[in-house]
Amino acid sequence: MIQPSPTPIEPPGAEPFDHHTPEFAEHWPEVYRAMREGGCPVVHSPRHGGFHAVAGYDDIRRILQEPETFASGRELEFDGQVVGGATVPVTASRLGMMEMDPPRSLDYRRLIAPYFSARTVREYQPRLDHIVDWVLDRVIESGRMDVVGDLGAMLPPLVIVDLLGLPLERWEHYAHALHLGVSHQKGSARAIVAVMQEMRDLVGQWRAAGSGPAGVCTALLEAEVDGAPIDDDLVAELVFMLLTGGVDTTTAQISNVVVHLDGDPDLRRLLLDDPDAIDPVTDELLRLYTPGTGAARTVVAPTEIAGSPLRPGDRVFLGIGSGNRDESVFPDAERVDPARANTHRHLAFGYGIHRCVGAYLAKAELVTVTRALLDRMPDFAVDRAGLTHRPTIPLVNGWTTVPVRFTPGPRAADGLATALPSA
Repeated sequence: MIQPSPTPIEPPGAEPFDHHTPEFAEHWPEVYRAMREGGCPVVHSPRHGGFHAVAGYDDIRRILQEPETFASGRELEFDGQVVGGATVPVTASRLGMMEMDPPRSLDYRRLIAPYFSARTVREYQPRLDHIVDWVLDRVIESGRMDVVGDLGAMLPPLVIVDLLGLPLERWEHYAHALHLGVSHQKGSARAIVAVMQEMRDLVGQWRAAGSGPAGVCTALLEAEVDGAPIDDDLVAELVFMLLTGGVDTTTAQISNVVVHLDGDPDLRRLLLDDPDAIDPVTDELLRLYTPGTGAARTVVAPTEIAGSPLRPGDRVFLGIGSGNRDESVFPDAERVDPARANTHRHLAFGYGIHRCVGAYLAKAELVTVTRALLDRMPDFAVDRAGLTHRPTIPLVNGWTTVPVRFTPGPRAADGLATALPSA
């Protein structure tokens, strides 16, 4: 059995670090600040099989860009024990190239990345505008909505299903399963397995037909790696990875943006007066409210972090939200600064070879949604009494319910040629 390396632990009497608890969900900024400022930027936790939590920006960035020391693969064997994966604990199903290491991870990334490039997202922007308007049209005349249920839980799955060319009428089914999965709710494993099987069935149908939907799905079907086609199960896994990555983190961040703007009237006024400021402010809000709770790696070569020795087989959890609030990198880090010069250095999309392949799309969605809300519902007000936060944030950090009221307005998307599912 792998024995944990000797590393600093929380002060006597403190609970072990555990990003799965309701207490962490409620107090994560304070937990991370205590680690950074209390001389324990690396702590060992016995939870979930034992792991080390890392809180400092420079340490996290180093780990993300050093795959030869900190691996992402799932099936790594040390002392007869198999460990690995990009989450703590490991998920039931492998997350595609996110849980692979070079050179194989790079082989698949090169195939996928062009379909999520800045240029591709710019070309998709009119369709994205259409989808945002279609979603807002469902509530615009009522003067009220739940930002999570009526917007955040709809827009990202619609966009990624549309972009991948998956059956658009199935977006709600996929979204429900993924929402269950990220919060580890009862029945989530069964729902995820069902969606994975549906991906396999679709890939089989595409293979039999000789091609799939235009874009990345067909590119994966037609590609060869090391001189051989990618097998259908792996194609399905990679499509599922893209589907998963395109949903809940963006859903969560939409809720974070709305709640922050409701409580920061000066920032809202700035964005109303200068819509061009939405782009950099989106990065600031991603930095401050990092929607992806963290990432994990496995040590594969002796090393140390912040003076703490680590040995092969050790698991490390990277507190991305902590790194993004590290005062040594982002002074006055817990305040949104629209003029912050280095806000683009945030780690919300990761860093290095596993940086989120959908980062351009996710940011475009956030910018487009923010612009549309300020344009069509400029006086939106959150019912703070009705706010509820996710009770636990093992993978994604955001709100469960964000009720808002606003002055009703006219629909915008009537008569558009490309139909979306029936409202």
